[in-house]
Amino acid sequence: MKCKRIFLLCLTLAILLSACTASQPAEEPAPEPEEVSSDPADQVKRIAEDRELWLTADPEQADGMLYAVTDLNENGRLELIATITEGTGLFSTIRFYEMNESFSGLEELEYTFGESHSEPDIGWFNSFRCYRGELGNFLVASDEQRNGYGENYYNQDVLVLQDGTVEVLTISYCMVLAEDSNGDGEPEMHAYYYSSGGGEEEELTSEAFASSVDDFFGYRYDRYVMDLKWVQFDAQERESEVDVPAKLLDSWKAFGFRKDMDTFEALFVAPSSYYDELYENGQKAPIEYGMESLTDYWQLTEISTELEARSAQDGNIDCHLIIGQDGMASFYYSDPADARGVFDLQDMPVAMASEGRGDLAEEAEASESVENAEPAESTENTEGTEAPGESGELLPVHGMDWMVVFATEDGLDRFEATIGPEDGLLYVTWYWWSEEEPGADPVITKLVFTNGVG
Repeated sequence: MKCKRIFLLCLTLAILLSACTASQPAEEPAPEPEEVSSDPADQVKRIAEDRELWLTADPEQADGMLYAVTDLNENGRLELIATITEGTGLFSTIRFYEMNESFSGLEELEYTFGESHSEPDIGWFNSFRCYRGELGNFLVASDEQRNGYGENYYNQDVLVLQDGTVEVLTISYCMVLAEDSNGDGEPEMHAYYYSSGGGEEEELTSEAFASSVDDFFGYRYDRYVMDLKWVQFDAQERESEVDVPAKLLDSWKAFGFRKDMDTFEALFVAPSSYYDELYENGQKAPIEYGMESLTDYWQLTEISTELEARSAQDGNIDCHLIIGQDGMASFYYSDPADARGVFDLQDMPVAMASEGRGDLAEEAEASESVENAEPAESTENTEGTEAPGESGELLPVHGMDWMVVFATEDGLDRFEATIGPEDGLLYVTWYWWSEEEPGADPVITKLVFTNGVG
């Protein structure tokens, strides 16, 4: 009888438990995680959304900060680079960010450049030499350090992104010291070259310094040019929901690697290009100036117009042209016979011509113009333009290498220039339109320059 009661009690409990279980709603399956697109355009949008992480609000740096979107290690996860160069010592600061593995947002990368190392000045350039091999893509970045007049350094660094860390290694460097070696009481700039990467430090010749990065990587690495595009954001753009992603996307579209050995080799800039007097091993070194194909300092040797030709030294004529590493030109011209007076112009942008020709209309619009001053159609400088020779005769100059358009109080001026492939002289055709008669034919002056330093 007791067993029967126990059986009935267990049966009742089972029925009650099953009823309770049936009355509870079934649990819904957990929602699947939302897929995040790895498309570069979508990554750029998320970089823009994470602006609080990387877009500086420091009033002393905000307007000067440069940004670029890249994929340095080609892993499909975009990076954002932020950099600024400040002070007379050219002190650069760089920060690196990379899209995380889930493509949901940015993460700041670890960045190592050595205890006594100055950060490379990558913000000055849009194209870099790059060595691509099994250990990664190594970007060559120069670093100039100024310690007053008497001591300066120029480093050749390589930068690589590996496993979430950006590392910088100095391959070689040039030390430039102001020393009076000839006893004339005036210090000269002396250059000393050293290797730094991959072994003990040793002194190098200038030629060995120039090839040191190439020698370091050897034949196992492929040579490429890496292009990027720096963008900036002013105060209004920093608050915009449209300008930030649009500019970042524009930067990303400009990024890439290309096989171009001519450009690759031209991207090396000798330290001597920064100094007017440079001595190596007790001898004055040949000086390499300027932007790739241009020499920095030019001295007028001859002047002519359509009607006359004369030496630049006649009549106390003083004229020179300086082209800086930043692509800006300065021009000084004083001629007692020229009623326009003295020209002393600083920081005029140089427009490089494409394949020996310039887009005159586009460059003229981009430069500062004089109100109502429009060049006459007859002044196009195309193939067959002539420049004066040593005795005043006109020599053919085909096309042009570069151009400057600038305005003064009394008119609009345009230089069209080319370097003679055989004589190395700089031939400049100078057009001037009067503000009073902007539609008239221009005054044309032809100038011949030679390299004035070195």
